[in-house]
This record gives sequence, structure tokens and C-alpha cells, in this order.
Amino acid sequence: MQIPTAPGPAEPPSARPATTEDIDALSRSHLQATEVLEGHRGGSHLVAQLRRGQTTAEVSTSFATALAEPSTRVLAGCLGTTVVGHAVVDLPAGDAPVRTAEIVELWVHPGARGVGVGGALLDASRRTAFEADCTGLDSLALPGDRDTKNFFEDHAMVARAIRVHTSISG
Repeated sequence: MQIPTAPGPAEPPSARPATTEDIDALSRSHLQATEVLEGHRGGSHLVAQLRRGQTTAEVSTSFATALAEPSTRVLAGCLGTTVVGHAVVDLPAGDAPVRTAEIVELWVHPGARGVGVGGALLDASRRTAFEADCTGLDSLALPGDRDTKNFFEDHAMVARAIRVHTSISG
């Protein structure tokens, strides 16, 4: 996939609801994200939680399911018409006492970073949460992943908890 490194004058970075036509690009984006995540502390645990599968076919099936799921929104981050990233937002159940949406995935291809695609995806995630009558939006930054932490902080998201974990075996 050829990734433009900067938008043209008539092609600003954008985010839109993903469609079934985007599934191949979404799958490639997700697989690249999980490959990078596994290199971070806590990444393999997070990748296991995402449960989208390991093969392109499994990931494609998972995105097709997510696109049809009423409590999930899948967004495509674009430069012009080229999908260069994605976000997956989980919405709370209709009777949830606290209406907080969660960005469970947000990824922009490294060659398309620094031009506003991530910000467009985050803005679209906020609109999605607002339209679902949510009062908050959460996401996750892995320990030591300063770029992700800084990205969220630069977009007015702040840490409000630190989640800790230990593995338990036999």
C-alpha cells in the first residue's frame, strides 16, 4: 500500500465511519498495530484482549462483525481517499449507569503520522461518543509508550487510573 506522507492542499486528513469496502485496509492497519504493540510492555496481553485473530482472514471477519455491531463504531483515518489508520470505539450498553465510550484501537500508519490523521480519528471518536449520549471517552496507553501517552495528552485526555497486572500460573 502506498502511503502518502502529507495531504495535498485539497486533501486534508480526515476520519469517517468505515465501510465494508475498507475491511482490507482496516485489517492491514490492525495487523501492523498488533505487531508493534507486542513489542511494548503489556502489549501481548492487550493484543490477546483485542481478539481479532492472527491471520488476515480472521481479522477481516472480525472487522466485518464489528461493522455490524450496534455497540461498536469503526472509523477509517484517511489522507485523501487512502485509509492510513483506524479507530474502534466501544459504546456502553443502553442501561449502563456511567456512559463512557472506550477507544479500544487507534492506529495510524507510521508514514502518515504528524499530519493530523490521529487527531481526526480522536475527534471522530469524541463525536461518536457524544452522539451515543456518553459523558466520557477512555482509552489506554501502555507503560513506556510515551508517544501514545503524549498524543492523548496533547488532545486533552489525561490519565485517571493506572491498571496493574500479574500473571498467575498453576
